[in-house]
Amino acid sequence: SRRVRAHVGPWEYVVGMTTVSGLVITAACAVAQPDLASPSGWEWLVMLSLAVFPGTLGHVLTNWAHAHVAAFSISMMFLAAPVVSSASALVFLGETVTAMQVVGGAIVLLAIGATVAQADEEVGEELAAALREAGFVPLAWYDAGARSFYNRRRPVRRLADLEGLKIRVQRSEVMRDTVAALGASPVALGFKQVYTSLHTGAIDGAENNLPSYRSERHFETASYYSRDRHSMIPDVLLVSTAAWDSLTPAEQAALRQAAEDSAARQRELWASYVEEAERFVTAAGSEIVEIEDPEAFRRAVEPVYERHAARFGDLPERIRAVR
Repeated sequence: SRRVRAHVGPWEYVVGMTTVSGLVITAACAVAQPDLASPSGWEWLVMLSLAVFPGTLGHVLTNWAHAHVAAFSISMMFLAAPVVSSASALVFLGETVTAMQVVGGAIVLLAIGATVAQADEEVGEELAAALREAGFVPLAWYDAGARSFYNRRRPVRRLADLEGLKIRVQRSEVMRDTVAALGASPVALGFKQVYTSLHTGAIDGAENNLPSYRSERHFETASYYSRDRHSMIPDVLLVSTAAWDSLTPAEQAALRQAAEDSAARQRELWASYVEEAERFVTAAGSEIVEIEDPEAFRRAVEPVYERHAARFGDLPERIRAVR
């Protein structure tokens, strides 16, 4: 490292060291959790930022405080800072707002009758409080539809039809446990990998709402869409608390009113979007399959509910009561 520094400028040294750090992080991800080895575009940007900025800042501060610090110490700093910050980021991105995770996976499967409007009134405020603790102010809840299974093998009408199917899931422990409890084999993949994986047979199916099933063209290979509605995860319009606090009360009121008005309109548009997507994929040859015994699905995930519900206090039961 000392010889390298003697022959290159400071920025070349920074770029070189952070590149090495990034390769180490990527290799560690590939070994520890293969689904993290193929991140999406924004995940690459986050990882690159975590590799470059902590190391660069550390390099500047170290040389400012210790003009003759050993090259070995600087090298160790470059390797350690990105690893520590990346680990912190994975924790932040994956588990920041614990209460929000209750709206996905097996727990919502047990409260499938809940509507977005009811969620606004009955549990929305508690979820909003969790977001505020994380540094965000929720302005409106948007309908993101119900997620259902689709696959390339066979229609899924009964619980037994899921047996053995390789189903792509999000990077969520709840969703992995849910799919496994239903008899399928969960495969954690990045969203942009689903299309190719369906075509190559790496997975048999996935789960999402009808508009996404259409827009991502998954219907081209996975032609059986089973409307089980196992998860209803709303979208939320957020503003950072820093930006919110910089506004006057009048500006905050105007922004909140605009957001609430947009939510009402969004729900109307979403409903028509779902209907149009169903017409499109049906015309393209997909089969929309209705589930014969939804209660069998709910019973199958009861152990998952019991295993994860304790993490969320009484919130799961309150959502469960909204039917």
